[in-house]
Amino acid sequence: MNMPLLLVLSASAFVLLSMFINANPHSVLDKTIMLWFHNPNYEYQSVGPKWLAVHFRDVTTLGSNWFVIFCSLLVATLLFFKSQRRLAMFLLLTVGTGVLVGFALKWGFHRPRPSLVAHSTTVYTSSFPSGHGMAAAMTYCCLAFVASTLMGEQKLSFVVWTAAWAIILLVGVSRVFLGVHWPTDVAAGWLAGLCWFAVGRMCFQRANS
Repeated sequence: MNMPLLLVLSASAFVLLSMFINANPHSVLDKTIMLWFHNPNYEYQSVGPKWLAVHFRDVTTLGSNWFVIFCSLLVATLLFFKSQRRLAMFLLLTVGTGVLVGFALKWGFHRPRPSLVAHSTTVYTSSFPSGHGMAAAMTYCCLAFVASTLMGEQKLSFVVWTAAWAIILLVGVSRVFLGVHWPTDVAAGWLAGLCWFAVGRMCFQRANS
């Protein structure tokens, strides 16, 4: 994977998306996708049985800042014991600084949360970009990179990366399903997460060159 190219593409797409949101704060695209997951005949509650919303609340935890920090600390500790200190520092610094960047972006854009549908979970910060989307994208890409680097086998790496992308996708969908993010918030979070992962990878490569 070409990290400079990933950085340029993800950063450019994020800038374009933020410009689109600034010009269209309540776009038809956002409303249309949001309503796919909610029933207007029942006070815009989420579609499907009640247990589905419960499971999506469980899934969304995989992208919470506290969870990704805990996972990163746990994996980094194991890496230190395995004398993989550079990989451990890569993981800790990328995720740690990424969480701070996510908060800064939210503070800067300060987009209100969606009020179109009922929220199925409690939220405390602003909407753009999705912190869960960004945290999931950068953290699980970092973990997949660490795992694939240590394993070395291409088939196992494919499985690891597939699992990482599946989690990233599910976390993003969960935020829209729970009604706490516009789809464009999630897309922006993914892009910001990929951008920060690329920055971390480039720094790691430079430190090891």
